[in-house]
Amino acid sequence: MIGLLSAMDEEIELFRSHLQSDSTSTSFAGITFDLGTINNCPVVLAKCGVGKVNAAMASQAMIDRFGIQSLVFTGLAGALVPHLRRGDIVIANFVAQHDIDLTAFGRRPGQVSDAGRLIEADPKIVDKIARAAEQSFADNPNPPQVLVGTIVTGDSFIADQQRIKWIQREFGAIAAEMEGAAVGQVCQANKIPFAVVRVISDSASGGAAGEFIMFLDEASERSYHIIETVLPMLNTARQPQFV
Repeated sequence: MIGLLSAMDEEIELFRSHLQSDSTSTSFAGITFDLGTINNCPVVLAKCGVGKVNAAMASQAMIDRFGIQSLVFTGLAGALVPHLRRGDIVIANFVAQHDIDLTAFGRRPGQVSDAGRLIEADPKIVDKIARAAEQSFADNPNPPQVLVGTIVTGDSFIADQQRIKWIQREFGAIAAEMEGAAVGQVCQANKIPFAVVRVISDSASGGAAGEFIMFLDEASERSYHIIETVLPMLNTARQPQFV
């Protein structure tokens, strides 16, 4: 079974609406988990809520209660580099928490433990999602860019140019959001392969909040089409291949 997580109702609603008719729901720790199949692949999906604690709690519940074999987090993100535009797809090869600050103890910003501050997403899943994203928009006359790079996470919505510059230079990150690295930390601890897929909704600047709200539905549709395409490839029992 594959776990699918998003932070907001709008980001997960298309997944819910495409669950096949035999789906069921159950609640745990205030989170509703929907079990069923999408594109003939067994999935459990949930809206975790915004922020790192919510994302970590839902991730651990998926692992403990549903025995997922991998976890994919989808949603929106703000761009940290100027060549990204609204609608582009970013897939994390590494995630990090930009708001962790233990520099007083000799650690670098974002460093949680001696193991380092970057958590690696599963390279095979990342590659499959990147190819699925390109395939999903192959017929689009103006296809979005599909980029793989570091995505940073923090419990604040980034809308300040000075903060953007610091984060980008400190972490070499291409996008910022509020859940992915928490998912990554939980999955790393449990040895569960994971990936974080984000659609760029805003420029993480002064008008970012308005851009985010305006683009939410369209961006969520893009996320759904990518995951629908890649799910059969992540279902290891079937192991289909791109042609």
